Amino acid sequence: MWLHPRATVRELLNTSSLQVELLLAAGSGILQSIVQGISNNVGVRFSSAMIVLSTVVLGATWGLLQLHVFAVTLYLVGRWTGAPAQFRHLRTALAWAAVPQVAMLPFWLLGTLVFGRFLYVDPQAAMARMPAVLAQVVLALATLVCCGWWLVLEVFAVAEVQRVSAWRALGNFVAAALVCGVVVVLLVLVVAFINRG
Repeated sequence: MWLHPRATVRELLNTSSLQVELLLAAGSGILQSIVQGISNNVGVRFSSAMIVLSTVVLGATWGLLQLHVFAVTLYLVGRWTGAPAQFRHLRTALAWAAVPQVAMLPFWLLGTLVFGRFLYVDPQAAMARMPAVLAQVVLALATLVCCGWWLVLEVFAVAEVQRVSAWRALGNFVAAALVCGVVVVLLVLVVAFINRG
């Protein structure tokens, strides 16, 4: 998957199991939750056990929701743009593209076991714990590279499923993101309107 996403996805379409896809999506969400936790400085307010528990529960939920919402949106956009693909194939492509993200989870878990909550503290606030800061920087850089590669793999994997070029698949991703953004804005406006009344 890392180097030949189109060929790998082509093989996975008939062999991938739903359970593995859901685990990959959950892992992707957990890693995204870890990154969000660091940016919110959660190590200052919570214990390492609470951080791990919340990132697993909230992150896994977010990952599963993200997988299905985006697969549905890409399915609709593909039908509108003349690049139809089956929903389950899109789900497979998106789930397996998360392999680089999921590969980072054991390193974050090990870092949490060694450094505890200090791994989730803003580096400036944790200067007294220099090893934790160094570990956080190394893990953050590796995570950034893996997340970047995840996005690239998503485009190529979806391009294979939709049988289009990577550029066209990227356009479908942008359109799907815009659709999701519009839906979120409309939901926020509806909730605000209801709360006013």
